[in-house]
Amino acid sequence: MKNYLKKYRTLDARNLQAVKQNIAALQSVGAYPKKFNYPITLQFELTGQCNLKCRHCYNRSGDADRETLMTPEKWCELSRQIVSDGGIFQCIISGGEPLLLGEKLFDIMDILHDDGTSFVVITNALLLTKKFVRRFAKYRYFWFQISIDGSTAELHDEFRGVAGSFNRAVNGALEISDAGIPLVIAHTVTPKNLNRVEDMINLSYQLGANSIILGEVMPSGRAYEHAEIILNDDQKNFLYGQIEELGKKFSGKITIQRSAELKTQMERYMNEVNAGGIIRPNGDFRLDCMAPFTIGNVLNQSVKEIWLTKGVDAWNSDAVKNFVASIDEDRQEGNYKNHVEADIAL
Repeated sequence: MKNYLKKYRTLDARNLQAVKQNIAALQSVGAYPKKFNYPITLQFELTGQCNLKCRHCYNRSGDADRETLMTPEKWCELSRQIVSDGGIFQCIISGGEPLLLGEKLFDIMDILHDDGTSFVVITNALLLTKKFVRRFAKYRYFWFQISIDGSTAELHDEFRGVAGSFNRAVNGALEISDAGIPLVIAHTVTPKNLNRVEDMINLSYQLGANSIILGEVMPSGRAYEHAEIILNDDQKNFLYGQIEELGKKFSGKITIQRSAELKTQMERYMNEVNAGGIIRPNGDFRLDCMAPFTIGNVLNQSVKEIWLTKGVDAWNSDAVKNFVASIDEDRQEGNYKNHVEADIAL
């Protein structure tokens, strides 16, 4: 069998070089900005609470000590501030589980929607009733992402920690696709479900998904304590081979995507113009879900102030460069563990 692991990493490296060259060429003729004076995309982690106990959660969402200082009212206040500063192109709604906010979620989305923002919503779909879907139908979407981590109830429910969660996720996905909202299925590949990838792709197609994202577990958060759910190199080789073969088989039916290698993805961010970040439930402005760095807190500063003082050049700071350099994809050593408990302030 081909060494797909090496092949995919080589392709990632080539893509990174191509991105650098393309951006430099566009900047040289004034067709691409050298910096953004305000984020164009922000992810709102609306709550640290969750109704599942997923073994791979980088946030440890649902744990009793997950701090949620950003109340729905504060999220609304933040959204109005963002609109007054000129607005953002995209808002990613996530958690924890964002649907736990109930009707207050739509108060937040309405403020941004009225300003022209489009959304990505990331949910486990447990609370995705017909009533919720009718409310969601009014917004503009890049996509609506539902996590399903097994092609059977046994696989999904064990991984997600709650019996019955598979059926509810499947029903929610059907409701979303039936409503005409672009659906993406996010699927975490583990040694236990590795041989069922084709079944999972077929299920996603039957649910009406436009695409499926096949992601590996990153050893951060709860996953750091569960080495048994992380793929080894042989298993990664097998997965990449499956992606290549199944991409051809399902061509024209559903798009099959693969999560990028962590180190390559971060190197790409370092070579692109910084465009956004994550607002966490405690108000921290974080660079990325896998990069444990904060550049301020929206409870103390405006997004604009945080962005102009630290956000614009944050990916090129020495601390970030050293962190990325420490990542060893093969041995899973270095500072690979996500600093969920104590992020690093830049």
